[in-house]
Amino acid sequence: MTDLSMGDEGPRPEFNPEPHAYDRKVRGIPMTEPTITQSLRMLARTWAVLNPNATIEERQYLAALVATEIAGR
Repeated sequence: MTDLSMGDEGPRPEFNPEPHAYDRKVRGIPMTEPTITQSLRMLARTWAVLNPNATIEERQYLAALVATEIAGR
């Protein structure tokens, strides 16, 4: 039979009322933040590489979408 006693447990840490980072409200990230614009450009370049048969119109449309998002409109 297995001994299921919990007598070998160590002391538990005291309750900390301060919220953890994952409990806090997420901050808004503005479109002017450099990481957003860099990510959009990298995504557009990746799309262009993965779609080599895309027409000029499709590429221009994608560029316009990225520019609109970067501009924050």
